[in-house]
Amino acid sequence: MRRARLLLLGFLVALAGCFQLREPEPAGAVSEWIQPTQIDILLTNFSTAVQSRNPANYERCFSGPGYRFVPDPTSAGTTAALFANWSVSEERDYFNSLRRRAPASGQNQLTLTSRRDQFFTTDSAEVSALYQLRVPQQDTAFRASLLEGSIRLLVRRRNNEWKIAGWRDQRTAANQTTWTDLKKYFISH
Repeated sequence: MRRARLLLLGFLVALAGCFQLREPEPAGAVSEWIQPTQIDILLTNFSTAVQSRNPANYERCFSGPGYRFVPDPTSAGTTAALFANWSVSEERDYFNSLRRRAPASGQNQLTLTSRRDQFFTTDSAEVSALYQLRVPQQDTAFRASLLEGSIRLLVRRRNNEWKIAGWRDQRTAANQTTWTDLKKYFISH
C-alpha cells in the first residue's frame, strides 16, 4: 500500500512538471478584434483601432495590395504625389508615426455620423459618413487636435470578412483640418 502511494505521489509530481504555470498575457490587440462578418463589425474594429491606437488591428481593417486612399484635394495641395500610390503600407507607417507622438494617457476619439450604406453587390458597398476625430499628440508643429470631414469607404467581403478596399477623404467646410492633413504630416515626420 505504501509503495502504491509512493508511486502515485511520484506520478503526480512528474505530471505537475508537464504543466508550467505562466503569467496571463496582457489584454491586447487580439482581444479587441472581432471577426468582421458584417460591415458594422468592420466599422467597430476600425473605430476601436483608431481610438486605442492599435496598429495591428488598424492594419487588419484594410484589404491588401488593391487598397487605395484618395486624399481631400485641398488638403493634399502640392503634395498630391505623396498620395498617388498610398497603400496599406503607408497607412501603417503614418499610424505608427502618429502613435509614437501620442501621450501615454488618453485616447483618440472618433465619431461617425450620418452614415449611409450603398450596396453595389452582396460583397461590395460604399459606406459614407461624416467624421470627427480628436487626436491628442505631442508634436507641436501639428497644432490641430480636431479633424473633421466626410469619409467614404469602399468595403468588400472576401472569405466572409469585410475589409476596407478604398478610402476617400473630403473636406466639408473651409478652413477645417481633415484626416488627409493628419496623414500628410505624420507620414513625413
